[in-house]
Amino acid sequence: MEETTESTTGYSHEPVENSGTFTVNIESDQCTANAEEDETAPTYVSSYDWLSIVDMLGLQKHPTELVPGDVVGKELPLLEMWECFYTTYSRSVGFRIRIHTTSSNESRGVWRREWVCARQGFRREKFLSPADRKRRPRDCTRCGCTACLHVLKSMSGTSWKVQRFNTNHNHVLVTSSQASQIRTYKYAGLRTCDIVNLMVQQAGGFERLGFTRKDAYNNAAAMHRVETVETNSEGLLGYLASKIDSTDPTLYAKYAIDEEDRLCHIFWSDSGCQRDYMCFYDVLAFDTTYRSNAFNKPLVMFVGVNNHFRTCVFGFALLLNEKIESYKWVLETFLDCMHRR
Repeated sequence: MEETTESTTGYSHEPVENSGTFTVNIESDQCTANAEEDETAPTYVSSYDWLSIVDMLGLQKHPTELVPGDVVGKELPLLEMWECFYTTYSRSVGFRIRIHTTSSNESRGVWRREWVCARQGFRREKFLSPADRKRRPRDCTRCGCTACLHVLKSMSGTSWKVQRFNTNHNHVLVTSSQASQIRTYKYAGLRTCDIVNLMVQQAGGFERLGFTRKDAYNNAAAMHRVETVETNSEGLLGYLASKIDSTDPTLYAKYAIDEEDRLCHIFWSDSGCQRDYMCFYDVLAFDTTYRSNAFNKPLVMFVGVNNHFRTCVFGFALLLNEKIESYKWVLETFLDCMHRR
């Protein structure tokens, strides 16, 4: 997970009382802020960032230098921490992972999980040459790789312990230079197909490249989505700042950014929403649409019922994901907006 920092871009962090409503003041016209320079800026730190995890494990090595003996027998309190650990490790080393095995029962819930390299196993025979094939077969990526991370829950349920950690791969790994090379070529305006062909020539063949053509297209598409979200994020923050400055000075807006200054979560509630809540806070419904918007992000809505039995909205939020930390952040932010009422 990534370390995120709460901020209110272009806004002051302290509440100002004004006719019984919460006011957020404009500090500047810029839609950027450095929370480190403001000692009053709160910090939203994920419990699952790489540095805190390796500190808990007592590891001092770079991810590429880890061996099974460094990890086997280690314990962490949450399964999500091991998922974060192995995801970050795989990206540093140069391979993709997937969940291979999950065991659970009614009494203990999930008690075992195994992550493996995405190239683990082999493609089943019936998919290699079906008689009714109509499309060109996808590139075969399975090569029987044995790299994995296997964790078990303790009988007390308070920790997860590593049972097996295999670092051996039987295929070429993607280097960080190759990943940055795709990004550089894409910024230069080259088409994805031309980038792949060029890198194949440089590597001396597909078998030495370390990734498939489909991987390259997925990487390019992900880069495009990030650029689109970042552009629209700046537009949203600018719009909220202009609303506060011109038509709605009591509008409340708060957001969190990650370590790369990208928008993670954002919450907003205008003056009308806040007035409705102060009158009709008896009933509060908390609903999340399942990523039905263009950015594929969960949209949270706080709604209630007024004295005419009609729905009234108290606030909105866009979240990065649907994990517990995200919901904690948005609920705390909603309480701050409504004076903890």
